[in-house]
Amino acid sequence: MMFTLQVGYPVRDYAAWKQAFDKDPAGRAASGARSIRVFRDTDDENNVAVHLDFDTKDAAAAFLERLRAQVWNNPEIMEPLMAAPPTARLMEQVASENPAAG
Repeated sequence: MMFTLQVGYPVRDYAAWKQAFDKDPAGRAASGARSIRVFRDTDDENNVAVHLDFDTKDAAAAFLERLRAQVWNNPEIMEPLMAAPPTARLMEQVASENPAAG
């Protein structure tokens, strides 16, 4: 099983947010994240979603707590970048298909 932390970021400016994201202020690299995918809404480039995959629910939950404590609770980081508070949910993968692989 894999666990995905799905985070929604309504940002003021994608380029500014991405620059801060790339600095990895919550330590994604050291947190056990196996992969990180960044998406932008096709109709609103400032509506961003990030999917972080973890091997365990505990690792994903621990990273979310670190993200909240070190980044989301820091007004110096959040106020200039965010148009609204971020959202998060922890998802468990229960199925996977690859129809194109035939």
